Amino acid sequence: MHSKNLTLNGTIVRGLGEGTFFMSMQHYQKEIKKKLGFRAYPGTLNLKVTKKQSSSLKSIASIKINGYKSNNKTLGGARCYKAKVNNINGSIIVPELTKHKNIIEFIAPIHLKSKLNMRNGDKIRVELLK
Repeated sequence: MHSKNLTLNGTIVRGLGEGTFFMSMQHYQKEIKKKLGFRAYPGTLNLKVTKKQSSSLKSIASIKINGYKSNNKTLGGARCYKAKVNNINGSIIVPELTKHKNIIEFIAPIHLKSKLNMRNGDKIRVELLK
């Protein structure tokens, strides 16, 4: 295992709007608070990364967020990786069921785009934490 923290360099892209929907659900909020230690802002920051960067996450131990059943509909879980963007601690969240290709989603206790004054197309670096 390499001792150097893994960093991913991505470009901020527009999401599908699904992150907001899922991140505002009580179940996911509770799971994230319990397992990651923060209350997530209801939305995700979407970053376009290379296929290599995206698959490099698979070799790292993740924190499991459980899915659940609601009205006969099964909602998937996710794998999370503690990380930070510009000294703001949060987590990369990888839903088990996603339409994204080479897009990682980052969650944090705050709205990152406004806090960091960033827009779609801006480059950003995510540092994974041990």
